[in-house]
Amino acid sequence: MLKKIFFFITLLPLFGLAQTPESNLPQGLFQDDSVKIGQEINFLFYYRHPATEEIIFPDSTYNFAPFEFVSRQYFPTRTRNNLSRDSVVYTLRTFSIAPVQTLALPIFKLQNQDTLQIKAQPAEIYLKQLVKGPANLAQLKAQTQLAPIPERVNFAYWLIASGILVLVAVLVWILFGRKIIIQYRLYILKKDHNSFINKFNAYIEKFNKSESLQIVEQAITLWKNYLTNLEGNAINSFTTREIAAYYNDDEDVTTALRLFDKAIYGNIVSDKSSETIIAFFLLHHFADRRYEFVKDLTKYAATPENPVQLD
Repeated sequence: MLKKIFFFITLLPLFGLAQTPESNLPQGLFQDDSVKIGQEINFLFYYRHPATEEIIFPDSTYNFAPFEFVSRQYFPTRTRNNLSRDSVVYTLRTFSIAPVQTLALPIFKLQNQDTLQIKAQPAEIYLKQLVKGPANLAQLKAQTQLAPIPERVNFAYWLIASGILVLVAVLVWILFGRKIIIQYRLYILKKDHNSFINKFNAYIEKFNKSESLQIVEQAITLWKNYLTNLEGNAINSFTTREIAAYYNDDEDVTTALRLFDKAIYGNIVSDKSSETIIAFFLLHHFADRRYEFVKDLTKYAATPENPVQLD
């Protein structure tokens, strides 16, 4: 491309012979006499003027229609006998389908704090037609097969979205992490307690119908296992005395376990079943009280000095 431009510039003296100073018009000509759609073409533009004049050539912001600007290359001003010649080569392209296309560029002369525009004679170039005759659009459409385009994952968007989600999650955890832990712990406590109450009440109903010592033993085992999970201590392995001591001889616990021991080891359920029912409800009431105690402890003891521990 550069070789063509410099070869183009070497022809300037020959073109200058055809121009007289009296004409005082800029000159422009295309490198070739024809061009294809979208093909780049060089356009030589030059102007001869008195050396004292200041002129400006069109830049990339100028409207070169029907052509589009691609690039430009200026050449140094040449002065001889007080007559200067300025020249530039524009690289253009066209997407117009007109068979003959013209271009007439101006120069801008600075004169007495004003700008005078002088336009060159239009330069012509022909458009090369690669398709001869009218195209059979119906046939082209019938023979056209759509090419499948594989889906592509936009990893940039996925990475940005993932980063935003991670950032939001971190901020939520920093701001609400302790509250989330507390609410989750309270939810588990309530769920386990409701499950225990439903099963324990079922044992009470079964005992009312059968007065079976096996039902009593199963209910006590359920009660111990629930407190073991609630307190975080192996209460289900404690003896009656150890349980009473662990709960500081709580009246409900000591009374209920004493009545159950009396029923189991004395085998007197049928004679004193009313006492056994009382023992059931005492353990039920005690489990409710311990649940409320642990719930309040979880709710109000979760501070930076006393964090909640999820076992």
